[in-house]
Amino acid sequence: MKVFVINLDRHADRLAHMRGQMHDIAFERIAAVDGTKIPPTVKGLSRFELACLESHQNAWRQFLGGSDEHACFLEDDLHIQKDFRALIQSEAWIPADAHSVKLDTYLQRVKLGDARPAPGSRQIARLYTRHESSAAYLLSRDGAERYLELTANSVSPADYSLFPKYPHRLGLRVYQLNPAVAIQDHLLPAAEGGHTFPTAMASSDASRPRTAKRVGRETKRLVSQVADWRQAIYVATVLKPVTTTVAFR
Repeated sequence: MKVFVINLDRHADRLAHMRGQMHDIAFERIAAVDGTKIPPTVKGLSRFELACLESHQNAWRQFLGGSDEHACFLEDDLHIQKDFRALIQSEAWIPADAHSVKLDTYLQRVKLGDARPAPGSRQIARLYTRHESSAAYLLSRDGAERYLELTANSVSPADYSLFPKYPHRLGLRVYQLNPAVAIQDHLLPAAEGGHTFPTAMASSDASRPRTAKRVGRETKRLVSQVADWRQAIYVATVLKPVTTTVAFR
């Protein structure tokens, strides 16, 4: 399986960090789009969020230009568990209908469907709710094509597009690895090796707190409160998922 690492040219330290974790696992570096070189946007995204989304889109296109059935996409501020190798050496564990498989965790409450075995004593289950972070995931070819369609004129950040609030409503079949095999640096306690790198969004757009922007945008994006209520009822009564926090271990 091809592995892509998205990395800004000026972040050589992060690339070295990823090389140190990947050891002899081959990967292709995708030069990230630099938000500082993008003029202010009116697309509903900050220029840094737009740069992040375009970086992922470029990686998806690179994947589709090859012949692999699946590919792994990583951002450069990750901590990765040792059994990551087993996940990318075999594709047999990936559900045949999967558009995407989220490999990391944002340590938030999510809703998961029935679990099935995955390498490294892990499990994989359908993800029925939003799970933030676009830092580590797999895509099928169908998934990459679908996400390029969905994000052609997107006003949502990369992670909101990849792992939306109600993926099934968009015809997306999204899965979650549990426990996660990766986590972003800013989510890992310093005592465990985290907090080495500032989050790219926070450092790039410090004058506009990311959380506040997202809350405001999310309110505007809702089709209607009634639609969300109906989806919530459908998820709870028909899909009957389990609510849990995906751990990193």
